[in-house]
Amino acid sequence: MFHKFSRILLLLFVILIFGCNAGNSGLYKITIKNKTGFINKKGDVKIDPLFEAAGDFSEGLALVVIDGKGGYINTKGELSIAADYEKGSSFHEGLAMVVKDNKCGYINTKGEIVIPFQYDRAGDFHEKQASVVEGDRHFYINKKNEETISGDWTYAGDFHESMARVSRDGKTGFINRKGEEVIPVVYDFTGDFSDGLALAVIDDQGGYIDSKNRYVIEPQFKYSKNFSEGKALVLIDEKGGFINKKGEVLVSPQFIYAGDFSQGLALAKIDKTIGFIDDKGKFVIDPQFDHADSFHDGLALVIEDGIVHYINRNGEKVWSYQTPEEE
Repeated sequence: MFHKFSRILLLLFVILIFGCNAGNSGLYKITIKNKTGFINKKGDVKIDPLFEAAGDFSEGLALVVIDGKGGYINTKGELSIAADYEKGSSFHEGLAMVVKDNKCGYINTKGEIVIPFQYDRAGDFHEKQASVVEGDRHFYINKKNEETISGDWTYAGDFHESMARVSRDGKTGFINRKGEEVIPVVYDFTGDFSDGLALAVIDDQGGYIDSKNRYVIEPQFKYSKNFSEGKALVLIDEKGGFINKKGEVLVSPQFIYAGDFSQGLALAKIDKTIGFIDDKGKFVIDPQFDHADSFHDGLALVIEDGIVHYINRNGEKVWSYQTPEEE
């Protein structure tokens, strides 16, 4: 059957240990002997592995951990924002969420505190608003720290395509940027809006709705994911395949598991190893890897026989490292 939980565990391992998303910086995370640095697209080390951990670059900065505290470096590896924080996130729309004394606030790319440390939990800014939690209250703020939207929710997510997921009593729906519940809170689960559609699950069957709460693709799938590049991964007869936004099968269900399409390719596994397929379902990089992540900014991270590689879209290895567990 299609092992969605093994896929989740795989990505957690790959992303947390090594990472792959260059964040448009042209730099990719590497981890050597438990220290993290960055390479360029050719595989040359540009920032030496010196950090206890690191996030991806976003808006020219990357979160790094030094002596257990988080700060931010620039693309030259210079510490631009001192490592003073217990936790932090990537920059979004000019601000990053950081934690100090167990409270969340926001800083700008200069390291200046823009929103004070007052929230118990906080998300990233998307479409000029961020979801925050203070006590039992879930609400949204703008960059001036003014409350913009509130409701009796138990969860409030980020805005995507002017819609945000909210939950109440174990059910999920959507609000618009005015805070109006334009899609009622009745679904067992929903994904974020992507490509104009959102995954909506009811009675263990997944389908896809538009922003007016109309089912464009009727509930029918035991497992399905958000649309990416006009295609969504779904489970049909215990195998993974891809559909288009009309619900038509583009790539026949044949995979044990697969990833989302990214830069025109998706990782996929039929038997024992992973390769990458195009939008016709043809393997353009032959199955050979034990684990893999999606392509980001021209490279993908893969693991083969205990060796970590970055490969390009031709399947060529541009950087390799044998993990400590295998040495």
